[in-house]
Amino acid sequence: MKNNTAFKFSLLGLVFTASSIPSLVFAADNMNNPNQSNYVKTFKALDVDNSKSLSKTEASKEKLFVKNFAAADKNNDASLDQDEYTEYKTHYEQANVKRIASDSLITSKVKASLLKEEGFKSMNVSVTTYKGTVLLSGFVETEMQLKQAEKIAAAIDGVTMVKNSLVVKPE
Repeated sequence: MKNNTAFKFSLLGLVFTASSIPSLVFAADNMNNPNQSNYVKTFKALDVDNSKSLSKTEASKEKLFVKNFAAADKNNDASLDQDEYTEYKTHYEQANVKRIASDSLITSKVKASLLKEEGFKSMNVSVTTYKGTVLLSGFVETEMQLKQAEKIAAAIDGVTMVKNSLVVKPE
């Protein structure tokens, strides 16, 4: 029993460490590029007529601005200057990083809670989170474990919905 507990705690530490890596990589990338020169390069590449602003047609070459052009156009002049472009893109990417970090934390918490559950073989359960919705997939031994996994996931802060795709192994 002690070996199993030690293994679970080691695995738990690994889960927390691995889930924080994407956020740290993105943060380090932004620190190395404080003037957002990548945004400036992209803006200039999109500005095919060199007008120092992007028309809706120019901006729509970037998927983000197809539906969000009006929201990015703060001064309502039917074009995006470099500041509007950069500000909107920065805001969008920061929100996306927060979502990814939040989803990673939720996934880690669900996995940790499943690992702590006595008599539950959580190694056969996969956990994925997107915008607070947790997807459980894999195999469990009993119907009771299937329901327990869903209950555990639903109890985690930040979980908005649980989609339970777990399958009870046939006997």
